[in-house]
Amino acid sequence: MEPMILGIPAGVFVVLSVVVPTWLVYLGFESHILHLRNRWAYWVVGISLMVFAVLVRGDLAEFAHPLLGALMASAPLLFGRGTLARRVTLSAFGLVIVLPGDLFLDMTFDILAGATIDDHATVAANATLFACATLFEAFVEITLFWGLTALVRRFYPEEGVDVAAPSSRRASAIASSFAVFSVVQAMLLALCFSVAVGPCDGDSLLLRLFGLLMLLCFGVDTVLLLAVGRFRGKVRDDARAADLSGELDRYLVDYQATVDMAQRSARLRHDLRNQVQVANALAERGELELAEQHIDAMLKELDGR
Repeated sequence: MEPMILGIPAGVFVVLSVVVPTWLVYLGFESHILHLRNRWAYWVVGISLMVFAVLVRGDLAEFAHPLLGALMASAPLLFGRGTLARRVTLSAFGLVIVLPGDLFLDMTFDILAGATIDDHATVAANATLFACATLFEAFVEITLFWGLTALVRRFYPEEGVDVAAPSSRRASAIASSFAVFSVVQAMLLALCFSVAVGPCDGDSLLLRLFGLLMLLCFGVDTVLLLAVGRFRGKVRDDARAADLSGELDRYLVDYQATVDMAQRSARLRHDLRNQVQVANALAERGELELAEQHIDAMLKELDGR
């Protein structure tokens, strides 16, 4: 009888652990790089193919898995935007990261438990070590895809697509950092759990305890990520409020200067009207020289102002 892990046959558990994380990482990062035309259709097609690959068992799996893998790899080509050459290149780079995943997981588990993942009895007896190896594989793939995304955005950007604003890139970097931190945290937790408790030997209670601890850690990480997002939003709002306050102060200063200038212009017009009336009165009395002197004095006063 095939050994069980968490009530699931060990063979199915191994397939789930190998296929699901690897292809989710691949589909997620390809969608992030290629700017999809229809994101919902892309994810429905990709996840449907992945589920079908998990469900296929027996001799049919030897032929179905490569075919389904090729179909999943072609999803970015069908739904991605940009030139065909760019889509093919980025899909090929993604496959270079994904395809050796089974070998890397096999090698890691062999180092930790002294057996390959095809030995389902050993996998069931060392379920925690297998989970640790799977998390380490996912961490390596996420790190490689993260680096690939940075290189693509820097050296191979898509033509006709606006580059994200610095704040968007910053938020994406923070979210990616939290994702990597969560994977590393889970991997370290698995190692500590394995060392402290020892091999689980298929004990469902210990495995459930380990799963609860993992979920608790992920929950705390999610709360921290949301708190960081709220804090960054508050910082942006405070900066915006400070900018608006500075603009308002500058507007008030300009407004006051305009009011003062208008008041000076009004006083000047009033004084000029009075001086003109005085000069006209002097001229009417025949005191032209005195009127001329008054006008000269008025002009000098205006020049002084």
